[in-house]
Amino acid sequence: MKKAVGTVITSVVLAVALALLASCASQNHTIPDDLTAGEIFQRAQDAVDRGDYNLGITFYTLCQQRYPDDLNHEIWASYEIAFLYHKMRNNEKALQLVNELLARYTNGGDALPPAPPVLAQKLKTLIEEANKKK
Repeated sequence: MKKAVGTVITSVVLAVALALLASCASQNHTIPDDLTAGEIFQRAQDAVDRGDYNLGITFYTLCQQRYPDDLNHEIWASYEIAFLYHKMRNNEKALQLVNELLARYTNGGDALPPAPPVLAQKLKTLIEEANKKK
């Protein structure tokens, strides 16, 4: 009798857990139109902190699309996207994006923020060293 009750309780707990997971997975990530670039960036960072790198990329890309004239956020989003591809072990895509970012600085990037190319160069070196070990 105790074993049957334990099995029923375990089944109920598993069913509830699966229902919760399904509801989380099916959430619609509707993004309000009135978010500032900073607010979109914060949502991207929150997603990354939760380990949801794809959602982070989605938010960073959205920031670039909605605020193309905000060079500070646009450039930082470019770096963050490249870094997330690296974290997802897609170094080919990460390297492509890093090279595109660095090219923007060699082609008159005086008005761009100074830190992203430093970090991008470090990421590029890290990726190239990892590729040599393959």
